[in-house]
Order: sequence, then C-alpha cells, then structure tokens
Amino acid sequence: MLGSLWAAIEIVLGSFLHNARIPLAGTVLSAFGVCLIVAGSQVWYQRGMIWRAGVICALMKSVSPSAVIIGPMVGITLEALILEGTTRFPGRNIAGFLIGGALATTMPVIQKVIGILVMYGPNAAHLYVAVYELAARALGIESFGALDLVLAWLFLNILLGSAAAFIGMQAGRRARALPNPPTFQAIDATAYSLGEPDPSQRFSLILLAVQGAVLPLGFIAIRDLPLALSALIVTLYVALCLALYPRIRNRFRHPRIWIEFVLVSILAGLLLGGLTSNGDGWSWDGFSIGIQMALRATLVIVAFSAIGIELRNPVVVQWALRRGFGRISAALDVAFQALPAMMRAIGEERRFFREPLNSVARILAAARGWLAECTAGSAVRVFILTGAQGSGKTTFLLKLTVALAKRNISVGGILAPVVLQNGERLGYDVQDIANGQRVPLCRIGMGTAELRAGPFAFLNQGITLGEDALITAAAAHTPVIVVDEIGPLELSGKGWSSAVPRILTRNGSVAILVVRPALIDYVTGRWQITPEATWDVAQITVEDATEAISSLMSIS
Repeated sequence: MLGSLWAAIEIVLGSFLHNARIPLAGTVLSAFGVCLIVAGSQVWYQRGMIWRAGVICALMKSVSPSAVIIGPMVGITLEALILEGTTRFPGRNIAGFLIGGALATTMPVIQKVIGILVMYGPNAAHLYVAVYELAARALGIESFGALDLVLAWLFLNILLGSAAAFIGMQAGRRARALPNPPTFQAIDATAYSLGEPDPSQRFSLILLAVQGAVLPLGFIAIRDLPLALSALIVTLYVALCLALYPRIRNRFRHPRIWIEFVLVSILAGLLLGGLTSNGDGWSWDGFSIGIQMALRATLVIVAFSAIGIELRNPVVVQWALRRGFGRISAALDVAFQALPAMMRAIGEERRFFREPLNSVARILAAARGWLAECTAGSAVRVFILTGAQGSGKTTFLLKLTVALAKRNISVGGILAPVVLQNGERLGYDVQDIANGQRVPLCRIGMGTAELRAGPFAFLNQGITLGEDALITAAAAHTPVIVVDEIGPLELSGKGWSSAVPRILTRNGSVAILVVRPALIDYVTGRWQITPEATWDVAQITVEDATEAISSLMSIS
C-alpha cells in the first residue's frame, strides 16, 4: 500500500516537474518521498516495511515506457534502505527520522555526481573544476572553491530532507486521528500494470550478457585506442542497438542531449588543453578529450538502456519468480490495484503546497480506507489439488463437481482434460464447467505458435475460453471455482493469470487450484495464498473433499 502511494507521488509529481522543467526535480521528488514514507510509518508499523515499500515503488517505476529505468529504480531503493537503516539505529524516533530524511535526500546529489563520472569519466571532474575556476575569477570569488559549491548543494539537500521528515512525522500523527473517507469508485487499473512487453521487441539472454560486458570493454577501447577507431566502434555499436531496441531512439530525439555533447566538447577544447600541453586557450588535444567524453556518455546511455530493456525479457521475469520473488509479484498485484485510487487521492489535494500537513494526512487516510475495504469480509478459501502428471487430477475434479452438484453447490471454472492419440498424449483441451463448452488448449508439435510452455504450444481460442470462464464465474459469485491448472504460463504473467486475482478476492467462496507439486511454493508466494489444505490426488477421496467444501459452505 505504501509502495503504491509512493509510486503515485513519483508518477503525478514527477510528470509535473518534468513537463514544467523544474530544476533539481530529483531532490524535490526525494523530499516528497521522505515525507510520505515517514508519515506512513506513523500510521502503520511493521519491521522492514520501509525498505519493502521502496522496492515496490522502484519496481512500479518499470511501468514507464522510457528505456531509462535503472537509475530511478536504484535511487528509490537506496532512499528506502537509508530510511530503514536509520529507523533501526538510532531508532523510530525524531532523531532517526531526521537523520534518515537528511541522508535520503542526498541520494539524488550523490547519484548525479556518480552518474556524471560514469558517463563522462574522470575528465568530467577536471572540466567542472576548470569551468568553476574560470567563473570564480570572472566574478571575483576566491574564498569559495569548486568543492565548496558541491558541499553547499549537499547541505541544502540535507536541510530539505530533515524538513520533509519533520513534516511527515506531524502529518502521520494527524492521519491517525482522521476517519477513513469514503473509498473512491474503482477505475480500470490495467493502464497501470507491469503488463506484457512490447510484442515487437525480441529478447535474447545472450545479448543481455553481451550488453553487460560492453561497458568495461568500451571504456578500455575509448581510453586506449586512437580516437577515430574508438569512435567507429562506438558508432557501430550504437547503430546496432538502435536497430535492435527502437525504444532507445527516443533518448536521442531531444536536442538537450546533443547540446550537452557539443558544450562538453567545446569547453574541453578551451579549458582542458593543459592536461596534455602547456598552452592556454583553445587546444585540439582538449577537444579530443571532449569527444572522448561524449563517446563515453553515448556508450553508457545506450548500454544501460539496452540492459533495462533486456531485463524485461519474460524468461528473466519467470526465472526471478521461480527463485523466490513470488511474494514481490503478489505485492505488486495489490500495489497496481491501489494505484488509480492513490493517484486520484493525490489529485484531489488542490491546496497541497499551502497545507502540506493536512494534505499528506488526508492522502494517508484515503490509503487506509482503501486498504480497510480491501481486507474487509472473509477471504476466499483455497484448496490446492496436486499430483504427478497423469495421476488423475482432472478426473477427480469432474467427479467432485458432480458430487457437489448433488448437494446443490454450484461449481464454475475450468477443467483441462487430456487429449490422447493412439495412446500418446497429444495435448489438452479446456472445458468451461458451467456450460460444458470445450475447445483445444494446447498441442505438442505446433512450431508456429507464439505462446509456448515446455513442449506445448498454446492456442488463443483455448486461452480466451478459459479466461472468460474464470472471470464469468468470479463475477457471478459462484460458490466453488475450479482452476485446472496454474503452471509456469500463469507464473510468467500469461495464460489466465489476470483472472486469478479476481477469483481470490471473491469473499466467502471456495477456490480449488490445480498445481504441480514443484510449483506449489511459487504459486502460493506469487498470489499470497494460505491454503485451507493441500490435497494429493493419490490420497484424498472425492467424499472427503466434498465434505470439506460442504462444511465451509455451511459455515459461510
């Protein structure tokens, strides 16, 4: 919840600052983030909540269509880790929050300095000192050095962060005293989700590894090779990346970046000649250093953008889910559901800058109200049916639906009966339990299908029927909903993964999920499920399952 609120601030305020060309936008966003997180920690407290909220917010930044996601994600995560650390030592008190706020808002400054050094190399520091000394002589400033200016900028960020933390503490206390407002009318959250990657983008794990190796090799080439040769290498690399990743082209369509490159090159020619010669004024050697700096910056921009795109590879995402990131994915589902309401809550605070304390308090009260409504009522009861392939799970479910129908308990959802040919498994169909409609779901040996899992190629008509059947069953509040099955396809965000959250929010109903034994932990983590029981099809009887479900129905 708190991560979603932080992300809403980043989206709403970040868009405003970007469009208005406000200077020091990163510092302003950081201060707002500190204020919000500190206020939220006054309303809710859970050990580790702050850093987890930061991770959620950082991951939600990846919804941006921009190829620039790594820098903002790292910055947000570091701010959250700093705030989390200072609430552990010296503690959740005024000293801890003020110190944490001060340190967190220095992150944009430190990140900016490091980013410039990574992009342009150590010569960026020489160029900055030379420009500062030239300006200082022109203005007659002798007692204030180049480093002093950076430290003064850092000190201003520290003051702003401490003030933001103090306001957050006061706003959080006010939020606790406010009643929960009426919840906002739900709006479509599909515009704010991780969604599917660009269908025209082709991913490659080999290219991901290559992109990771490009930066150090490129730095060495720019440093050691003749300028003409290193420029040719970087140009060829950039041209290849622009062809492979069309989204990166947007970075070079803005005149600002070209103006920056030209200024760096000209200033280097005027001011950095002394690094290679004893002359003053214009130097071609200095201009060459400027060209090298521009080449290095281009290399960094393109390489990091390409890595950011390759990290959206569904194979990488699925690997992460299978390595224990299921709980993060489940938290993201909730965060994206909350995001439209949080953005609306922020948008309704027209007097934010005049009444920051009251505005932050009202936003947090809205978040608390949304959360209270989401958790109201009894949750869906989940049974997991598991067993080896071919152990009879679908047959068991077919018998179970008949047994439940005899007790006047309606069953909806889908079954996946196997399709055999000459005794060999050809694939599976999908069947709508409510109306008996059945179509092919997947087959072995179809090389042209885009959607695949293991040896199976999945058909669009089967996916559509299954998803529609599950959504219809959830909307009709069917007492028992069967999902046969949840597997790697759903864990990677495909199949009927979008229908699963709707089923799991049907308060008071029963869901029976078919899951392979090896995937149970991933599925329960992915959707934050605590099952009533896990049934092994080889050990549970239809009578026992019917009795267990019937008893829950009578309790409800």
